[in-house]
Amino acid sequence: MPGKRRYVPQNSRSFNKFLKLFYGSWLRHVYRVRTHGAELFQTLRPPYVIIGNHVSTRDPFILGTNCPEPVYWVTSDGNMRTNFMRFFLRLVGSIPKAKAIPDMQTISWIVEVVRKRRGVVGIFPEGQASWDGHSLPIVPATGKLVKLLKVPVVLGRLEGAYFALPRWTWVRRRGRVDLDWSILLTAEEVKALSPEEIFTRLEAGIRGDAYAWQEKAHVPFTGAHRAEHVELALFMCPECETIGKLRSLGNRLHCAACGSTFILDRFGYFRSAERNAVRFASIRDWDLWQASAFPTAVDEARARGDRPFLSDTGAMILRGRGMNPLRRIRTGTLVLYPDRLELATLMGERLVFPLAGLEGVSVLKRNLLEFYQGRNLFQVRFARRFVSARKWMEGMELFRKGPAGS
Repeated sequence: MPGKRRYVPQNSRSFNKFLKLFYGSWLRHVYRVRTHGAELFQTLRPPYVIIGNHVSTRDPFILGTNCPEPVYWVTSDGNMRTNFMRFFLRLVGSIPKAKAIPDMQTISWIVEVVRKRRGVVGIFPEGQASWDGHSLPIVPATGKLVKLLKVPVVLGRLEGAYFALPRWTWVRRRGRVDLDWSILLTAEEVKALSPEEIFTRLEAGIRGDAYAWQEKAHVPFTGAHRAEHVELALFMCPECETIGKLRSLGNRLHCAACGSTFILDRFGYFRSAERNAVRFASIRDWDLWQASAFPTAVDEARARGDRPFLSDTGAMILRGRGMNPLRRIRTGTLVLYPDRLELATLMGERLVFPLAGLEGVSVLKRNLLEFYQGRNLFQVRFARRFVSARKWMEGMELFRKGPAGS
């Protein structure tokens, strides 16, 4: 990737001090961050690795500004495709990683920071932020990476951050965030344990559920737009099972297909606007149902043959490589078939992407669909914020895998 050869992670101590003094203070005030266990940094000296559970879009900043040392965070290279963001993220030592694609350059940078610079590397082993507040499976190679580094592993656990600013929204809520620091693995344990044993310890450290915390903490998160954009995560109505017809406004989520309306309360739970019993009270429970119902819909669509399964207008496709700026190709209607993705333009053109030739299908940030075809990265941007890139990603992956049980 040409862009990566020109990029070298740096980490300015003076800029970090500035960031912690001003942005860190703002974060602690706005999100009411309560920190526990920070005394471990009084005796711990670099190099070491920080790992964290990934539940909100502010996680690296909350963790980083509460650590006494500059942290080189491993981040998606998709965040660094403009000169401004590359300059800014370089100042805070960001190490770019191609999302869902193995990247030896990323590992080389991590090793250099730890062994040569004797610095601190920050990693989110899940690889992406959770949609429903529950921990995701961690990247399998993380145990091998920690074994390679042979340094202590510090766990920074965030609770409440999911309700303050979940991945699927642009609007924060005011409540409380708990940050708990602990030593997950000492250097001696890392040297003694196998990569598989390290993986098990990392998995146990990361594992968590935002709703399990909320059941005990019972912290209200206030705001006038609590439900806005939740349809980016929950794209299937539990009442009529229609896909892509949910719309949010303020604290309400409405299905345009069957008329069901849900209200998201201060504690992150749904209730019916008609005061009826709701099928799923939490985003987590709704998402678990969706995870089983959506594959069934995909299998039914596959059985119907060569007919469109998903379709959204106002989709713009861009192309690029690595951290290089993306270039716009076409705009039109995006359509997913059982064997291909198509973009139909107003001029009658059709860009066709056979699903068998795609890899690294993922969602960047809240709602940017990305995939690789060979060395080329393609990104789809939707004109309307209520269009869920997640439903596209999961649909493409399910069609690629074939029928359930095959």
